[in-house]
Amino acid sequence: MNIKKLLLVILIVGGSLFAFSGQDSKKVAIVKLVRGNAQMLAPDGEKGKIKKGQWLKEGTIIKTSGKTFVRLSFIDKSSMNIGPKSELKIEKFSKSEAGVINVLTGKIRSQVTKDYLKMDKDKSKLFVKSRNAVMGVRGTDFLFSTNKRSGATTTVLFEGSIVFNKIKPGESLRDLEAIVNKGRRIKPGEVSVAMKRYKKPTVPAKMNAQQFEGLNKNKTFEVSNEKNVKSVKSRVPAGLTGDVVSSDNTQLKQEIKKVIKVDLDNGSNQQNKVSVDMESSKGFVKGDDVKPADGVMVHVDTGIVIPPGADSSFDQNSGQWISTTNGGVSQAGEYIPPEGYSVTDEGQLVKLDPSGGKPEMVEIDIKPVDEMPTLEAVPRKKIDSTNIDDASGPEPAGTLDDPSDSNILEQPPLPEDCSTCNQPPNLFKEGGAVLPPPPSKTRVKIKVNKR
Repeated sequence: MNIKKLLLVILIVGGSLFAFSGQDSKKVAIVKLVRGNAQMLAPDGEKGKIKKGQWLKEGTIIKTSGKTFVRLSFIDKSSMNIGPKSELKIEKFSKSEAGVINVLTGKIRSQVTKDYLKMDKDKSKLFVKSRNAVMGVRGTDFLFSTNKRSGATTTVLFEGSIVFNKIKPGESLRDLEAIVNKGRRIKPGEVSVAMKRYKKPTVPAKMNAQQFEGLNKNKTFEVSNEKNVKSVKSRVPAGLTGDVVSSDNTQLKQEIKKVIKVDLDNGSNQQNKVSVDMESSKGFVKGDDVKPADGVMVHVDTGIVIPPGADSSFDQNSGQWISTTNGGVSQAGEYIPPEGYSVTDEGQLVKLDPSGGKPEMVEIDIKPVDEMPTLEAVPRKKIDSTNIDDASGPEPAGTLDDPSDSNILEQPPLPEDCSTCNQPPNLFKEGGAVLPPPPSKTRVKIKVNKR
């Protein structure tokens, strides 16, 4: 009888321990909104379509299809918006320690609660990482985008403070704070991009004001109609050049007198400040520290940096260099290349041949604004293939499901030790076949926008 009781106690305790262990992967985020088709793979092997009101556990992997948008609310009241064609893993998350979000591809927009920021101000409250970069969040509102084809990671800060740095494959999650502390500190309104060609992320620069405004308002990753593209305009008075506006106040007054025939006699106590700001805003290349000029535009989905060229004018109101030949931005904050140019999915800016010949890849090398050639004068090289697909970016969030994504989660989750999680796992299927590793050579297609 005692043996039976003992066995019963063992079964009860064992069952309780098993149930508790099943809850060890704690619930960390609830789905507040879903538009389109999003799939999940939980650490216990559970998989399926993500639904509103569903709780997601630590260790869950999320993949969104085209025309899909997901909003999560975490246990600390922070929120995260996941854009179309994105894939990420909630590595870890808690109220008392810094969480880790691993973005394999795509982009997120996150707002960290101010209460959460009452933690140590000198430490990150959240880490967001990709294959080649990591960001320590010490602020409240940011955009993070990575492209596994181009290998570039872009971050834009809207409010608060973040620190951004490159990482090497295989670096442990335990080292993230140390890596971040050596990185770039980004201020609101600034952008930084981690690219293969540079050892460090670009030195943070002011993003083009129109693009920043569009991205700031576009919290749900909508895509604008191309008819609504804003042309980038210079605010420099007619008759003046950027060099004149960027010079000292005395020369500026003299030139303004010639143009508008008025006498300006202001004190020159602001002269030094303008001169210092001007030199910083022009951008620079100092060893591994590369800064595009303030007013830079970025194709966020691929990480292409479009610095202002030598034809730019300086706008003292925004403190930025404005080029009218580098393209424009849509109301949603998307970079739109000038007519005759296109952006490929591989993160290449190409110049199209209107006669149907081979396109040319534009090789942009970041330089100070007075040394940066105009887009038309940037060196180019022929591309072997004449089939390049336009990188139109993610499709707008909507309700149209993609049938090919109905069964994309087929393999077991990643191990809990994610020190080697920098390589994106082949967890997802499209059309019933596991995606192969990317080839060493990529064939690309071009689809010309006839308009």
